This record gives sequence, structure tokens and C-alpha cells, in this order.
Amino acid sequence: MAETNIFKYSTNERLGKMDVDIIDIDLVTDTDATADNGVISNPVEIANCVAVNAGTALLHSVQLIDDDDDGAAIDLVFTQVATNLGTVNGAIDAADSVAASILGVVSLSSYFDGIAWQISQKTNIGLTLKAAASTKSIYVGAINRSGGAVTKTAADDLHLRIGVIKD
Repeated sequence: MAETNIFKYSTNERLGKMDVDIIDIDLVTDTDATADNGVISNPVEIANCVAVNAGTALLHSVQLIDDDDDGAAIDLVFTQVATNLGTVNGAIDAADSVAASILGVVSLSSYFDGIAWQISQKTNIGLTLKAAASTKSIYVGAINRSGGAVTKTAADDLHLRIGVIKD
């Protein structure tokens, strides 16, 4: 069982060592239709998401910019290691070992319409992210939850911006 020593750092030391960061990532898609519950993007690396190897960070916010103006409901799947959720544009068919590496899921369904693009955001998420032993990276993929097919016109039409608090 994990043990927390709340007196290890003073309040100033605790607050002083926390690093707030905004990280931009382009999800990797393709131009074929992705059916409902299909993999839009397998997990891509979020480099330096945590401060030290095997470190942790608190996911505070996510913002997804959709250049295609789809506004499709999407689940963002955060994983500890690089893995496949399934074949891109195919149904989710990840093995049990993949499920064990999933750190959490953030669902996005409401969008601000920018006419030629749409943006969705979620704040105050509070999801703990923990990197694997020899890395500072976390990974994120996307699943279509729109109820219908979604087609991207380019491989970089989904832009993700995450806000993390690193320990």
C-alpha cells in the first residue's frame, strides 16, 4: 500500500515544486471513415508530461480543436505506455493487458462552433497520470462516441491541448 508522508515538505516547498504546464499534441488520424466506437487515433506520446521518470501529474484540463468541424463526441484514453486500442478506423479490440495500462478516460461531447472548426474543453478533471518506470511520457488516443461515422480530411485534424500539474 502506498504511504503518504504529509509532513515531508513544508507548504512552501510543496507549492514551490509543483509545475503547471500546457502541452500541445496532434492526434494521428487518417482520412477513412471511423464508425461509432471505432479508434480515431491510437495513443500518441505526450513527451515530458511528468517531471521525472516514473513521476506523476494531475490532468487539470483538456481542449480539443477539431479542424474538420465535426463536433463528434470523443473519448480521450490516457495510457501509461505506448499501445494500440485497435486498428485505426476499426472497432476497439485491445487486449486485457492494454486495459491494465489505461490511466483514465475523458469524454468530450459539447463543442463551441467556430464556423470552420469546433473546440471542446473540460476543466477541473483531476485525473492522476503516472508514467512508466523509465520515462516522463504519457500517451493519449481517441475513440469515436458520436453515434455515427466520423471522417477526417487530414492526418492532423485533431489538436489536443492539455493542462497538467506536475509533482
